[in-house]
Amino acid sequence: MIHPTKLVQILSSLAVLGSTFTFFQYAPTTLAKHGARSNDHDHHRHLAARRSVAQAVRRRTGSKTNLIKRGADGSKCRVKGQAYTPPSVSTSTSTTSDSTTSTTSTTSITTQSTTVWSSPPPTSTVPPASSPLPTSSAASGPVVAGDWAASSGNNGQNWGGWKNQGKKFGLAWPNGNWAGSSDSNYIGNYIGSKTSWYYTWSPFSVSSGDSLGIEFVPMLWGPNQVSDWWGQQGHWPNTVKNAFFFNEPNEQSQSNIAAGASVQYWMNDYLPLRNKGIALGSAATTNAPSGVQWVMDSISACKQYGNAAADCQPDFAVCHWYSTQVSDMQNYLWNYHQTTGLKIWVTEYACQSYSNLPQCSNGDTWYLHQTMAEWMDSQDYILRYSPFGAMENLQGVNQDNALMNPWGSITDLGNWYIWNS
Repeated sequence: MIHPTKLVQILSSLAVLGSTFTFFQYAPTTLAKHGARSNDHDHHRHLAARRSVAQAVRRRTGSKTNLIKRGADGSKCRVKGQAYTPPSVSTSTSTTSDSTTSTTSTTSITTQSTTVWSSPPPTSTVPPASSPLPTSSAASGPVVAGDWAASSGNNGQNWGGWKNQGKKFGLAWPNGNWAGSSDSNYIGNYIGSKTSWYYTWSPFSVSSGDSLGIEFVPMLWGPNQVSDWWGQQGHWPNTVKNAFFFNEPNEQSQSNIAAGASVQYWMNDYLPLRNKGIALGSAATTNAPSGVQWVMDSISACKQYGNAAADCQPDFAVCHWYSTQVSDMQNYLWNYHQTTGLKIWVTEYACQSYSNLPQCSNGDTWYLHQTMAEWMDSQDYILRYSPFGAMENLQGVNQDNALMNPWGSITDLGNWYIWNS
């Protein structure tokens, strides 16, 4: 686990067709070279993607995209059980470090334009910064399935693309959009007969993947990505039918926000997607005990602040899992489903020991992936899954889990997933 580096403010001024657009956004300190992949692939945790919202300008000029990503110094992990309280928010919910998760992403892309949402809709009921979060016991028992009637009419079960519809396997894809069809790391080489969807840990899609018919699932990674979230919605492909909320909010090195503090982002920035028929996934939590607790506490806090119960409820759950035993993963996913009352998207998993358990061998890794893919395909309550990961460097995760070689070509495990899983 690694702490992110400090963020710096970037001012970007663009002039097109006689009109001047000025954008202010917060961006991380590490900038990739213009039109090239960043060499900063040495961090174990997620690297949040950032870029300007002026996508149409870059398309017209034909210029390649600058990638801006957040680095991490890897100095230390927070002590397990240490509480965290966001500034100006009083809450009974604390974040807990988890030694069993991992994510990376450095993605930014332009897609076809639709109707642009230039600004958020009127604000919904959210907690004032000074209000304490009432204590929640929501995670003490399973939720009755009837309590989870989602207004989107989707419930995370609809496919938005036309390629491999009905297949659960998808790509966790942090590789950007620069690869062409002749490149080994071209997303088209990772579709086969099984890949039906992908996500980028961000609101930026991959236009080549969109044109090939796989569904894009946008993610509101955390509070610092809100401006990108609104700016990109007009550029999403029409394959978007589902979305993800915050990335590992119960983990200090990730979006790291208390459940009560997340309510304003859910209500004001995320919930409006339901009016467009998009199903809302929960935050993607780690498999620490604090993960499912965070989801339950966020729903409870949302309702306690006076919002309608239906508005506070996700349409499906999103979770991550890292360990070594197939039976542990199966039990964890079943318990997550039982506790939340929701069907599940598993958007990161790998055979990786972060404890005193022995590290997975290559044989162990293959066994976990093959067994779990077959098992998840057979479980009605598991809607989609995407292993970690389709990237050149797994950022500290056991490299035997890689679907992509360090030079960009697909691995044997990757080939197995896209053709045989």
